[in-house]
Amino acid sequence: MPSSVFQSISMLITARHALFPMLAGVFLAALMTASSVSAAGGDIEVVDTGEDVDFPGTVDLSVTAEGDADIVEVRLFYRTVGSNVWAYAYPEFMPDNRVTASLNLTGEVSTYLPPGTEVEYYYEITDAQGNMLRTDPTVVEYEDTRFDWTEVKVGPLTLRYYDQSDLRVRGVVRLLESDLARLQTLLQLEQPDDIKGVIYARRSHTLEAFPQQSRTTTEQQTFHGFAFPERSLFLGLGMGRGLIVHESAHLLLGQVMGDLALPTPAWLDEGFASYMDPSVKILTGESLSSRTNPLKAMRTVTGTPHSIGTFYQKSLSVVAFLIDEFGEPNFQSFIGQLSRGGTVDGSLTNVYGFNVDGLDALWASQSTVSQPSAPSAPERINPDGNPSAILFFNSWLLGGLVILVLAAVSIQFVASKLRPARYPEEGLQPWEHPDLWDDKENEGPY
Repeated sequence: MPSSVFQSISMLITARHALFPMLAGVFLAALMTASSVSAAGGDIEVVDTGEDVDFPGTVDLSVTAEGDADIVEVRLFYRTVGSNVWAYAYPEFMPDNRVTASLNLTGEVSTYLPPGTEVEYYYEITDAQGNMLRTDPTVVEYEDTRFDWTEVKVGPLTLRYYDQSDLRVRGVVRLLESDLARLQTLLQLEQPDDIKGVIYARRSHTLEAFPQQSRTTTEQQTFHGFAFPERSLFLGLGMGRGLIVHESAHLLLGQVMGDLALPTPAWLDEGFASYMDPSVKILTGESLSSRTNPLKAMRTVTGTPHSIGTFYQKSLSVVAFLIDEFGEPNFQSFIGQLSRGGTVDGSLTNVYGFNVDGLDALWASQSTVSQPSAPSAPERINPDGNPSAILFFNSWLLGGLVILVLAAVSIQFVASKLRPARYPEEGLQPWEHPDLWDDKENEGPY
């Protein structure tokens, strides 16, 4: 053969030798990809999924899947929206090549699940050959299915309600816009995460929705609202401005504290939430100290309705003392240190120069609540520099009024001593006052 032919044959053989490893590599890669797909899903196919929410107590989740081999395991992974921790459970089914597995999620997530809670979940389905299919995550909401809900958005807050007049809702929403803006400014939250409030119209409707407290507080209906910061959710009774601001403050304070903070003591949490309500009445430390526990004993809210009332009064008064006496910047620094894992004693000392005991002592000596000072009236002076007759007349008139006021106060004081002493309830939040609970067809506790 001509040399050119031998060269062509040689080049062809060389090319084939070079092509073979390339083809082998492509085949091996394809085989590995196929094996990976088989390990991630194989021949398992999800035919159907189901969600059945029926309040109270039912969030039935189900999945129907089939494959060439028997399906031997189904695991349901779940977490409440906002949580970083996934848990799992095993829905019930009989192994087969086509199965339907179901589980009531409410019994797995918690013994109590607040209506409005959102739960994220997905399935891992495994067959007898070791193939596994993982579904995409989805979210189901545990909604109170007894009512037709309406929603309104105010800043970061989505309010869900029913049986409320449009006029009432518009009026409250208009006020809430400034309230929530003030709350965000004080907490230095420029872009807060979304929060949700579920508002019930009547006391009887909350019996299956609110968490059960002690027998006394439940029977006397001490609380009108409950916040769940880890779920960015609160429940409340009535479209009341104060209640909504109070519970929203709990949720947004929880966002500021974050995951690094130690548990926030109840006196600070409840006191701050009460302080943000523009309608509250703040009492002085001097008037409260003799009938309240020290702050160190106020890490949680416990006791009878009366002692809970004084707990809220003192918590509000202490937080107001910190903010009004020492300024918002110092309070923001205090909260900032707590959010970075600081202790209450250490953070107070770093910012204010006193610990919890020192705060208690300073607060107890507070005899007046700080108020903005009124502008003074101009003095009326004669051209010769002496006070005018009008000023003398005003002085006598003012003196007479002072004497009359003192006499009236003295009479009232003597009369109060002759009456039996009553437990003071002033300062108890409207939605926490037992006398304001009823089951009438109204639009809330206000």
